[in-house]
This record gives sequence, structure tokens and C-alpha cells, in this order.
Amino acid sequence: MWACLLIAVVMNLGITTLPSLAAASENDERGWKGYTNARFGFSVRYPENWRLGNPLADGAGVTLYPPIDNSLVALSGHMNVLEGKSQDGRQTLDEFAAAHRRIITELYGKKTITVTWRQDQEMSLAGFPAKHMTLTYSDSTQGDIVEHHIFSLGRNEGRGVRIKVPLPEETRVMPAITKMLATYQPGRDQNAVSPIVPKEDSAKTAPR
Repeated sequence: MWACLLIAVVMNLGITTLPSLAAASENDERGWKGYTNARFGFSVRYPENWRLGNPLADGAGVTLYPPIDNSLVALSGHMNVLEGKSQDGRQTLDEFAAAHRRIITELYGKKTITVTWRQDQEMSLAGFPAKHMTLTYSDSTQGDIVEHHIFSLGRNEGRGVRIKVPLPEETRVMPAITKMLATYQPGRDQNAVSPIVPKEDSAKTAPR
């Protein structure tokens, strides 16, 4: 699942020009559309003039397209199955963020694209502690780009929001995204009992 999430984060997606974003940003949310993820249960409302894209791999989420060229908002869920230093032996939010930064930097580096990271921000995503990571880079075809990656991580599951927008349009699109994130619901409890059977229980129930 980690690999699927990374593919969703780094894949290069295009967008055609759509109507102005201003109307959706300034109006209230009564006319907004809703999306609920069938696999992880998270939901969000988004401006009616944003386009809903195809599902991400394995039903992990979806990509939304604001009406600005070369912009997108990808919403996803993933499993927290990697070994880490939490009390449950799985990744902590800080470990996840460090790995994410390293992998993204390396992947862009292979394309000879230099990534600049802003200082991480602590925040809350639907009641769960979250990291807000921001990177900027220059793309030969799309110009200067800024990406905001927001992640929460429970004992068993995590949620992610990736925002990509041309750097000159950052202040234009972020107010609508802030409103959108205020409607975000995480779905089922990310700290629910793990479906993974502990090794000691497996030994007790193994056939003799």
C-alpha cells in the first residue's frame, strides 16, 4: 500500500483550462459536491466547478481537479504496516514524514529536478494529528510548482492529501482548499483493532 501511495503522490497528471476558481472560493458550500471513499470511508465536500477524476490504484482515493492549469488535489488512504518506533511497533507520524521526504526527494532527483522543502507544519486533519509538508520545484513544461502534502497516521491506517498548483496560483487556490479540508471526515477509526493476527495467536490456532 505504501508503494501505491507513493505512485499516487509522484505521478505526473495534466489538466485542461476550466472556468474561474473565484466563484467557488467566495461562495458558501451549499452547492458543493461530495465524495466518499468506499474502501477507507473518508469523505470530503468540494467546489462544484472542480472535476472529479478517476479512482487511484486499489481504490485508495481519488484526484480532484480545480479549474487552474496543472493543478490537482489527490485524496488517499493507506495502511500503516511498516515497522517503526511507536508503542505498537509501527511507524510514527515523524518517521512517516521523514521517509516521505527522503523518497520524494530521491524520485525527483532521478528526473534532475531539485526539490526545496519548506519547514514542516503541525496541524490536525479531522481530529487526528497531521503533518503539513510543502515542497517547491521547477518543471520544464509546467514552470514553478508548489505541492502541499498533508498526512495523518493512526495505529493501523493513515490519510493523505496532496495539493499541486503552479506557484503563482498558490494564494488563489489555497482558500478554497482550506474550506474543503474543513469538511473532511476521516471515515472509520484509524486506530481500530488491527486485522493482522499476532504471531502468538497464530501459533495457538495453527493446525496440528
